[in-house]
Amino acid sequence: MLVTVDGIIIGKRAIGENNCFLDILTDEYGVIEVTAHGILKMNSRNSGACVLFAYSRFCLAKKGLKYTLNSAEPKFSFHGISADLEALSLAAYFAEIIKSTTAPEQEAAGFLRLMAISLFEIEKRRITFSQIKAVFELRVASMLGFTPDLRACRSCICYEHEKMYFDFSNSTIICSDCVGNDAELYTELTQSLLYTMRFIIYSPVEKIYHFNLSNSILLQLIQFCEKYLLHHLDRQFRSLDYYKSIKI
Repeated sequence: MLVTVDGIIIGKRAIGENNCFLDILTDEYGVIEVTAHGILKMNSRNSGACVLFAYSRFCLAKKGLKYTLNSAEPKFSFHGISADLEALSLAAYFAEIIKSTTAPEQEAAGFLRLMAISLFEIEKRRITFSQIKAVFELRVASMLGFTPDLRACRSCICYEHEKMYFDFSNSTIICSDCVGNDAELYTELTQSLLYTMRFIIYSPVEKIYHFNLSNSILLQLIQFCEKYLLHHLDRQFRSLDYYKSIKI
């Protein structure tokens, strides 16, 4: 059976001299492993559409849970990412998150678009890589079912307050009036940080990168989003360790 899907190649592993496995993120089937015969040959007609992080349309032969590449047509290739080590390592971190949380043969609607927009931002460099990383971490955590409840104080239901605190144990916020003497148990959220996090979670995915922050608030956002994602996934990522190592 032949199936046609749009997808982004988020992993590529050579098999011998000419063949390879492609890990392709799709809306319909999650992340699937596709065998690509002859793709590494110099004269392969599909090689341009099958580079790492290419966004392409794939025609696949499907037999059971196995996929073989029939043909591929490029839609967008993020060539600039592979030319920069920091950009490539950040994209690899995003890919590892997706691969570790997206099961094959299960619909993963929304993740493909998030990945495409995030790769576009990495390549265009309109904002810092640190901001892109933080936004992706918080948004993908929400899409995975770990949306923090940032709507209002869990006790008095106030939406705005001069100072809020975040409770990592149940992903809720509590205002300074209600926190009492337990403030040291929680993470303080300034108004600007809370508004930014609400924007990232509740805005259309096309807009989540469209904001500016002061350096101090951005630093708070960076620290919070990484901690939040890793807390809920309860694991570490080798690609994240590498990304941090080359930024030092």
